Amino acid sequence: MSKDPQPCRFKNVSPAAKQILAVGESDRYEFKRDVDAVTPKLLAGLANWVSLDPERDAAHLLVGVDETEDKDTGLVYGVPCGLAKGLDKAVARIQDMASKTRPIPVDVRIVEEGVEEPTPFIRVEIRPTMAPHFDDEGRRQTRQGRSTRALTDDELLGIYLDREAGSFATRFRQTTTELQSAVGAVGSQVDQIADAIEKNIAKPIERMTATAAEAADAAHSAASSADSAEAAAGSVSYEVEDVQRLVKDLHRVVEQIQDEDPQSLASRVISSRRKIWWAFTVDTFEHTSLRATRLAKELRDLLQGDVAIDAGHNAWELGLWEALLGERKARDKGRGTQKWWGGVVKEIPKLMERPQYGPPSLPDLHAAIRADIDHEVDDSDSVTNQFRALIDED
Repeated sequence: MSKDPQPCRFKNVSPAAKQILAVGESDRYEFKRDVDAVTPKLLAGLANWVSLDPERDAAHLLVGVDETEDKDTGLVYGVPCGLAKGLDKAVARIQDMASKTRPIPVDVRIVEEGVEEPTPFIRVEIRPTMAPHFDDEGRRQTRQGRSTRALTDDELLGIYLDREAGSFATRFRQTTTELQSAVGAVGSQVDQIADAIEKNIAKPIERMTATAAEAADAAHSAASSADSAEAAAGSVSYEVEDVQRLVKDLHRVVEQIQDEDPQSLASRVISSRRKIWWAFTVDTFEHTSLRATRLAKELRDLLQGDVAIDAGHNAWELGLWEALLGERKARDKGRGTQKWWGGVVKEIPKLMERPQYGPPSLPDLHAAIRADIDHEVDDSDSVTNQFRALIDED
């Protein structure tokens, strides 16, 4: 529960201020006559003193108060002396100095005391926000009696640990609250989840179980039929494979017949002539002489001639063009020179007038066998074995 709001302005000196004045300076209380004596170093030291002990609530700074010693007892107590620059400027100065404490400004509560008396002063309650605090020069100090000193390593470590523990506690409380809310929400839905499980899972499983039993009976009945069907299926499978082989053989025969069809042969001849014309163009397009022009015209006239209907003639012509393209490919860089094409154009018309297949090549097998019969029999690359391979292909 939050504390009741406290007034920040008193016409006369408040009881709290009177008590501090009577006690005098100590670790908890600091008096300053002039507001210019208030510095970030002073405020940081007071805040750090509070952070060293969880039981400490705040440190107090009285500005506009002078120290006086009792001649009889020797005790020092505070006596208001007023603010030379006025209350407003003093308050502004204190707020400015507090804003310069690091890492974030300390918490200051400024109370104006005795504002209607001849010597008003200011009481400042100082609390840490993120200890250890320090000034712009990095000095981390605390109070020691009426003076100040540097924080020890152990004190710094304790402050850091307390700060992190506080942050963890805050996060833990927040997380706990969220978990409690989540658990409450889940608890209210448990009944709904149970009903949904019963409706959408349990009952369908029961129906599936009944269906599975029926399916088992049906499967048992079908098992006997499957045994007899298996034998028939094996026989059918063999027959299907046999039919598939026959279909493949028939397909090859049909393709062969189509290739030898007169119309198909004529179409292939036309395609081969186009290939010849393209090859000639690629090889000779850079030549611009009269001879090159004449050679191109002669070859074009030859290739644009009518295609025979005779299947035998077209089959022969296909072989002619294929042989010509093969010879060109075997030449240097896979291209024919203008001279080579000139020889082709000169020779082709003669062949076209009297189409005929070349005679078979018959090597002198007698001489080869007599020379080295073992080589001719054992070596697969021998003349004799190569000739026998041609016979086997036929």
